[in-house]
Amino acid sequence: MSLLPLWLLYGLSDFSFVILFYGMGYRKEVVRSNLSHAFPEKTAVEIEQIMRRFYRSFCDQWIETMKLMTMSKRSLNRRMKGNWELLDALYAEGKNVYLLTGHTFNWEWANVTVAFNTRLRYACVYLPLSSTSFDKLMLHIRTRLGARMISMKGLLSGFKQLAGSQYILGLAADQNPSVVEVADWLPFMHREAPFFRGPEQMPRRAKAAVVLIGIRKLRRGYYEASLEKLCDDASQMSEGGILKGYVNFIEQQLGKQPENWLWSHRRWKHVRKSAPTK
Repeated sequence: MSLLPLWLLYGLSDFSFVILFYGMGYRKEVVRSNLSHAFPEKTAVEIEQIMRRFYRSFCDQWIETMKLMTMSKRSLNRRMKGNWELLDALYAEGKNVYLLTGHTFNWEWANVTVAFNTRLRYACVYLPLSSTSFDKLMLHIRTRLGARMISMKGLLSGFKQLAGSQYILGLAADQNPSVVEVADWLPFMHREAPFFRGPEQMPRRAKAAVVLIGIRKLRRGYYEASLEKLCDDASQMSEGGILKGYVNFIEQQLGKQPENWLWSHRRWKHVRKSAPTK
């Protein structure tokens, strides 16, 4: 199926959209609740419109991810533009880089494209999937064109892949952390949410540069990655400043293209135990 042209695969995506949205109603209440809380100023009609656009983008995301099995570097560079020269400049300065992003469509294409558009060794931290066979498939898709993947369950051994070289470490830390008890809680889209401390602690220990990457969908199958440097040396940032900057950046991305984020996951399912009851 991955060998089929994208225009044909998008027909399959359209069919999947009808099944998920109108047939199964896949997580519609979760999506509607998330959007309503995140955008209280929008009417019910506007929320419904964003929902439909989200489900179309959601279906496209997985069709496009499947296409990664056979896509060439040339094709990806044509469809995922980016100001990669920022990474070249940091390489020239001898910097290691922590690249922070969110689950904005299409993060899988961006992950792969960064790897072959920089002179730094690139790796991305990921959480292994519960299905062993599907996890192996996704690892193949993500690493086929040069990206390295480091499991959250084996960070120390994974870092050995980067020893002795300048590197970029990618983190997509906008989903629920695995251990909420040690998370940092921050306001996020009008509600408090727990965040993995890695984006704050890891670059600070490494005295690395921190770069934020946003993804904008130009049209179907075409995206633009925008890289913004947050700091040259994370150890010089005020305590909590990196994580706050990251969360604010994600909020800005959602405001620009609200349909282009993974609204189907339960980002706000946890409540801080110390939070006052109303």
